[in-house]
Amino acid sequence: MSGFSAEIAAIHAYGGTAATMASELAAAGAGTAAAGPVLLGPVFGLIGGDFVAAFGTAHAAHVNSMGALSGVLGSMSEAAVASALSYDSTDGANAASLGAAGIGVSA
Repeated sequence: MSGFSAEIAAIHAYGGTAATMASELAAAGAGTAAAGPVLLGPVFGLIGGDFVAAFGTAHAAHVNSMGALSGVLGSMSEAAVASALSYDSTDGANAASLGAAGIGVSA
């Protein structure tokens, strides 16, 4: 393979950004869950019971989706950080091998 390069610092930074997004989305999900449709019951009364029930189902799906997306972002963060560490380790090992192979070779 030729012409491949990886910006290790950028990959690591992306991992940090994804981790931040995951935690912020989890916090938003917690806030969304706390503001559930149960609070709407008194406003709509008996007439709006069907609406509140349907909204409750949609709200629960939304909260679950936010939790799932937060988990995905967390996994992406872990994968990016692990990739950056792997690239850095491999690059260092290859440099050490090449340096060792060149010991005693004169130009």
